[in-house]
Amino acid sequence: KELLKAACCNLSESFETNATVDVSFSNAVTGTKQLKMLGLDQKYTSLTKELLPEIRGLASAYGLNFIPGRWIGGIQLTKGGSTVTNGYESITGQINTELLKYQGKDETTLNFFADNNARFETNITNVSLLSEHWNQSILIHGNGTFSKMDYNDDGFLDQPTGNQVNIAYLLNYNDLEHKGWASHFGINFLRDTRNAGQMDFNKNLDQSEQSAYGVGIDISRIQLWNKTGHVFNGKPYRSIGFMNQFTYHQQDSFFGFRDYNGNQSTFYSNLIYEDIFGNTNHKYKVGASFLYDRFDEDYLIQNYKRTETVPGIFGEYTLTGLKYTLVAGARVDFHNLAGTQFTPRINFKYDISPKTILRLSAGRGFRTANIFAESQQYFASNRQIEIISNNGEIYGLKPEIAWNYGASLQQEFKIFGRKSTIIADFFKTDFQDQVVTDLDQSAQKILFYNLDGKSFAHSFQTQWDFIPLKNLEFRLAYKYYDVATDYLSGLKKVPFMAKHRGFANVAYSTNKNEKGGFWSFDTTLNLVGKQRLPNTSSNPPEF
Repeated sequence: KELLKAACCNLSESFETNATVDVSFSNAVTGTKQLKMLGLDQKYTSLTKELLPEIRGLASAYGLNFIPGRWIGGIQLTKGGSTVTNGYESITGQINTELLKYQGKDETTLNFFADNNARFETNITNVSLLSEHWNQSILIHGNGTFSKMDYNDDGFLDQPTGNQVNIAYLLNYNDLEHKGWASHFGINFLRDTRNAGQMDFNKNLDQSEQSAYGVGIDISRIQLWNKTGHVFNGKPYRSIGFMNQFTYHQQDSFFGFRDYNGNQSTFYSNLIYEDIFGNTNHKYKVGASFLYDRFDEDYLIQNYKRTETVPGIFGEYTLTGLKYTLVAGARVDFHNLAGTQFTPRINFKYDISPKTILRLSAGRGFRTANIFAESQQYFASNRQIEIISNNGEIYGLKPEIAWNYGASLQQEFKIFGRKSTIIADFFKTDFQDQVVTDLDQSAQKILFYNLDGKSFAHSFQTQWDFIPLKNLEFRLAYKYYDVATDYLSGLKKVPFMAKHRGFANVAYSTNKNEKGGFWSFDTTLNLVGKQRLPNTSSNPPEF
């Protein structure tokens, strides 16, 4: 229902009517959008597709553009500590995207999008039944921005030109009812090319042959995955699932005279067994996972290579009572570069009354930072990258470790004779270790170093949904962020993070006609408060 409100073109544009996720442009040159949750950058949120790792590593900068909105069958969003069965990287939450699948009838759709900036998109989707137990999804997407636009006359393109071809094929088998087996196969191929910079830049000439500044980004990506599950006969609570995925990602890019090229090969495997203790009020999951990452990056004249292998084991217990649900889990991962990591997480939900719900969560997460891929927004500047080594195994740095704590209260009531909901939540993230991106020490440098001191993010949000008239829906929200880090120059608020944010969405739909069709209209207003800019005192006064 939320996805239908906007003519959304990819995953980054699917959250425009959602107050929990902040979407912003990471930089003005490449026009790339990034998500923020609980006051922290997208890299601290686990972004999965079909519960498999998706937007991470080298894909972190542009990966939100790789999942077309028309392909999305659903999105699940978890704030704070998520389940340990899906890995250790989630710190502020998890966003999982499900692709379009067969839902009981064959369907083929053709979808077009165009806007006044000469951006065009086409989607062709087909979901169909092949036999009693087999069905398929064919997903085809193409987009292109062909005209150079400069509405503000600053000599730079307002958005990149380029195109994308994106094709996926899904094959599904389901015979849970008789034999207890289900399986899902997928393959996805993508090619994305973008050019940005000054209006006079000629992409057919080398940067050294012209005075105009240019940016070129060329990405190729292929994924293969399978998920197979078995439910034991006569025991629907007992099951086993096995999922595997291989991803190859290649990026060749230049930002003026700065070249950045990299490739990443990833293999992920996860085995989960689910059963009960005595009765279905006591469920448990146990399993093992394996993650293999091989990175090969070239930045300017320097080459950085590393291979990460991470076998892990986990267990999770779910206790269900009349008014409460408790999910407690832990995992141990044996990282070849970061050492053994223990990740506990707990989630608790209590129904104070049928219309009042309390949720509590706490958990630990850790990740290895990809400092070049995650900082590409700064490549289009004159800043030189400098790494202050801490004798770690990843760019000379140690991994990032954080604890997240959260509380949420939801209250339902009636106003105007219709259902209304108010939700208020508070989340706190404390970093035990962090790779700090320091833009304050010098306006001519980006410094990367491990945290020495404290770094935290406090997030408060309240949201009110109500329906004053039939078919007319209002959503109002306010968010407060307190995010600070100990830099070399002292404790400072994190730059580009507004302390206060307001959000309003109004949606109206007409009644369905005899053919089932209806019109829908909606508008969203975002109010963004002041944000701190990095210190530029070392620049000449006019800059």
